[in-house]
Amino acid sequence: MTVALMLGVLAGAGMWLTVVAARPRPAPLGEVLAALTGPQRPAPAAGTDPATRWMLRGLATLGLRTPERDQQLALAGRTPEAWARDKLVGAVGGLAVPLLVWGGLAATGIVLPPVMAGLALAGAAGGWLLPDLSLRDQVAHRRKAFQYGLSAYLDLVNVILAGGAGIETALVAAADAGDGWAFAEIRHALHRAQRINQPMWAAFDDLGTDLGVAELRDLASSLGLAGTQGARIRASLAVKADTLRARQISETEAAAEATTERMNLPTAVLLLGFLVFIVFPAVTAISGTTSPTSPTCIAGQTAGADCPPQP
Repeated sequence: MTVALMLGVLAGAGMWLTVVAARPRPAPLGEVLAALTGPQRPAPAAGTDPATRWMLRGLATLGLRTPERDQQLALAGRTPEAWARDKLVGAVGGLAVPLLVWGGLAATGIVLPPVMAGLALAGAAGGWLLPDLSLRDQVAHRRKAFQYGLSAYLDLVNVILAGGAGIETALVAAADAGDGWAFAEIRHALHRAQRINQPMWAAFDDLGTDLGVAELRDLASSLGLAGTQGARIRASLAVKADTLRARQISETEAAAEATTERMNLPTAVLLLGFLVFIVFPAVTAISGTTSPTSPTCIAGQTAGADCPPQP
């Protein structure tokens, strides 16, 4: 009775969470008004249901929601509400699936050991940690994509500077000419700096801090030197673009070599299995033909014993 009650409660909670997660939500009024006043950083709409708000308060109390975590969520284009909802659904799903299997088999007469309870707890822990692992992969992918976009952006800036434009004009025009997520982030930072009368290098420094991209902070330092000390910015930007491309090429080659090594592992395992398949019958036959004669047969006591014929 207790197991059936627990399974019913878990099934109801899972259905409720599925309905809440699938329900469409309108965009907040602040985002709609901000979109009318100028270009903004694209972000999904935040959830407003009580369950996710309670979950976020609990995560903040436990110290799991930190500014670094919010920075990773912003870089991945996800809201804290969606992240908390994914963790809750993953934990409940990981806990419920083994219990449902256990209860279904018990209803058919198949009794499983109590270790299934530990398996259910392990599934809940895995479902709780799965959104964090997925978020880490998304952040690494987005930062790498941003580095590719930044190198292309610097090339555009150098081309516009070579045409005789000023540094601020070149920075804004290059950002407006490009497309994609990286150019959208740069464009948002530059337009915001123009609206609040902020230096361009400070906008790049803030963006590098928000996204955790060190190359943007280096670019901000170079632009700051050009603005305050009159440094030769065109040559500096060209060097930075070449450095980024060289690093990207080396990372691509390293990833290709690692993939090649991983491809060799199944071949080696297959070869080892083939050798075992060939050698094992031969070794078994040799060990069977060279087995020593038992002491009973040597003593001539052949009665009732299975002895080979004597020459």
